[in-house]
Amino acid sequence: MNRKSSVLLVIAVFLLAGAGCYMPAPKVRKTISADNKVEIGGAESTKVSIAVGVGKLNVTGGAEGLLDAQFEYNIPDWKPEVSYEVKEGFGRLTVEQPSTVVGATWPSNVRYEWNLKLSNQVPMDLDVEMGVGKMDLDTRGLNLRHLKVDAGVGEGRIDLSGTTADLTADVEAGVGKLKLLLPADIGVRVEAAGGIGHVEAKGLTSDGEAWTNDAWGKSKVSIRVNVEGGIGKVEIETVTRETI
Repeated sequence: MNRKSSVLLVIAVFLLAGAGCYMPAPKVRKTISADNKVEIGGAESTKVSIAVGVGKLNVTGGAEGLLDAQFEYNIPDWKPEVSYEVKEGFGRLTVEQPSTVVGATWPSNVRYEWNLKLSNQVPMDLDVEMGVGKMDLDTRGLNLRHLKVDAGVGEGRIDLSGTTADLTADVEAGVGKLKLLLPADIGVRVEAAGGIGHVEAKGLTSDGEAWTNDAWGKSKVSIRVNVEGGIGKVEIETVTRETI
């Protein structure tokens, strides 16, 4: 089962729960706190893939190596899986929740939270796939080349306000509320398509096809964001460093 199928299965099980279907509940134990550090290991560039089926995800920069991770969970079968390899100067890091089906009888005291710090030094492509839960991505300081996010079901926040190099971001809005923070002093263009719900844009102007800020076409660096799909509310806002 691939990761995308696993996430869809998680969502489907939740829907089955609402329909009155029954599946065994996961076994909740005492909360486990675990740290995991991954060194860059000679990689000159990296691709980082993060996938969470259910829970809370926080991502920031500032890692001493490639990854400084802190995991908290109380379902032993959901121990996060971390793998990393470097080939010919290119590193591939994967951090994912095991492909375990979530029970429709959902315990009220489940704890599953990831706090991940990534390297500010190495050029990086970042893929994030969220199933059900809350996501907070603060990319300030990261050396991002491309960002891909599947926001899943729940609440999400993506902070691109500290971007200092050209960046393309592809975002699937999912179901729920998604907030996107963008810099005011760097050219920004946001395109939205594919059944987006309510879009609220502050500090940007719509030309009927996309939203742009005043710096679009004027700055040496630019950010292009493509937002697709989604049911719910998408908030887009430009901010300055002083307002963050």
